[in-house]
Amino acid sequence: MNNGKTEEILWINTLKGACILLVVLYHVVLPGFAGTLKSLSAGSLPAELWVTFNTVLSPLRMPAFFFVSGLLAANGIVNRPWKNVFTSRITNLFYLYILWSFIQWMSIYGISTEITGQRISQNLNASYAGSLLEFIKLTFLAMTTSWYLYGLALYFLVAKIFRRQPLILLLLAVVLNYLSVERVIPFWGPQSVGQYFVYFLLGAYWSSTMLKLSEWRRENIVPWAALAVLAGVHMLFGLDKSLFMCVLTILASVALCRYLNARFNMSALNWVGKNTLQIYVIHRIFIEFFGMSAILFAQRHGLFEIPLFAFLWASLYPLLMVVLCVVCSVGVWTLTNRGLGKSLFIFPTLIGIKKKA
Repeated sequence: MNNGKTEEILWINTLKGACILLVVLYHVVLPGFAGTLKSLSAGSLPAELWVTFNTVLSPLRMPAFFFVSGLLAANGIVNRPWKNVFTSRITNLFYLYILWSFIQWMSIYGISTEITGQRISQNLNASYAGSLLEFIKLTFLAMTTSWYLYGLALYFLVAKIFRRQPLILLLLAVVLNYLSVERVIPFWGPQSVGQYFVYFLLGAYWSSTMLKLSEWRRENIVPWAALAVLAGVHMLFGLDKSLFMCVLTILASVALCRYLNARFNMSALNWVGKNTLQIYVIHRIFIEFFGMSAILFAQRHGLFEIPLFAFLWASLYPLLMVVLCVVCSVGVWTLTNRGLGKSLFIFPTLIGIKKKA
């Protein structure tokens, strides 16, 4: 393995690690932490900064995640035959999506019932479904915490079927992106799936171009400036979640991850990046348990009315909760990912099969 290849793997893991931590932070802050802001007697500034931080980074979190996912799936889409990828990619992703959507529903529904004695959220999310029929309906519509797996399976399937028409796919994905961000497509689950297909395709078919554009070279100034201008036009017209801003953010994040790996030891974050699946599927359960318990305890004992506690809560709660949920997620994976427990993280027929490079 040459140095260039090693560098590519390192920055990919760095970016994946950063993205999964941002996903966990997003779920920590919204809606749980944000819902406590009105009760705080102090610390409104740091609390608002956490909420703003989540909002500002929205052009990076999922677009970069799907771009990297497309890049890693490119060989399977373009070169490998169907028989080599159908089970390992498509079946495996749908399996994990359904399995963990069900586990999250049972866990979160059980946690909320045990702690509060009632349904705690009226959000259209399979994790809060009040019946099996509602769960099935919302899961089919990708309205679950694990919707990323659903989207990834659909993206791979469609990209594989139409692999000889990448430009047509890209144009359709751009249309889907605008229909989604403008909410012409109903419901947040289908909107999410429709919105991010374009970034997966950029990774699958145009990763080499994107990587060249991410380099700090004089000839890249013009395309970067063009993307910035187009993003500014979107802002002037009030278009939310600008496609061009997201692409610009992906390029900047790739450049930053390369820079960090060239100058610092990023092994901790890179390890997180290699273990995104288990963190992604498990973390929401711990957020519900720890978050709900902490918020209800603080409310019942009037802790938000104590300025020192309120300030510490506003400043440190999101960070500490992210660390706690990531550590617990990895801990559960470490304990369960053996024997039959491996089927929690991979389709059973794939256990013990060495994946081809």
